[in-house]
Amino acid sequence: MLYVVGIGSGNERHFTKEAEEILNKVDLIVCYKNYKKFVERLNKPIYTTGMTREIDRVDYALKEAKDKDVALVSSGDATIYGLASLAYEINAVKGYNVDIKVVPGITACSLASAILGSPLNHDFVVISFSDLLTPLETILKRFRCALEGDFVICIYNPLSKRRKEPFLKAMEILAEFAKDKDYIIGIVKNAGRNKEEVVITNFKDLYKNLEKYLEFIDMNTILIIGNSSTKIINGKMITPRGYLDKYKI
Repeated sequence: MLYVVGIGSGNERHFTKEAEEILNKVDLIVCYKNYKKFVERLNKPIYTTGMTREIDRVDYALKEAKDKDVALVSSGDATIYGLASLAYEINAVKGYNVDIKVVPGITACSLASAILGSPLNHDFVVISFSDLLTPLETILKRFRCALEGDFVICIYNPLSKRRKEPFLKAMEILAEFAKDKDYIIGIVKNAGRNKEEVVITNFKDLYKNLEKYLEFIDMNTILIIGNSSTKIINGKMITPRGYLDKYKI
């Protein structure tokens, strides 16, 4: 059996009860090398690979799962930019016929939203700015459509040291929409982990001080761009659900 397990931020507090139970019972844990530190405490055999070796990692986990219980670990939730879909694909293409069970985890957008206040309390869109697997034109098209629809937008993988173009081009698009209104932006770095950092600002500040933010934002950062209703209440970023527009209190 292959269990595809989301471990949230990696902080022990964010492991679900089910994830903890599965990881304690399996014979082998397979994960990205930088996640090994999150599961070492379980005293299980651990197999790791590096970045861009996802196919090798999943294939190894499936082969091992033919005759033992294996946990394939993803940060956050394995079905949200994780390895769950790849496990199903390889299992089918190679005809392994391994039983797969996905164990949900706390994804970064939920964690970041709670830290910021409640910015995802109405309709929202999640977009990854990584163009390793998705064409840049597709990313920017989806980003523009989300702005046109007045969605709250949660951005994963906003930029890295070598990959800045998607972020910079997206900010140019956002600048078009910000001519007549400003956007509240929440930034959470290392959500739920050591050295967690939180910034609530607006697009005008971000755009004016872009170089500073380019140094601050990285692949471990979540950006949440508010919609036209998003506001700051007592220092927290809030998107109203609409109750007070409809009901008196």
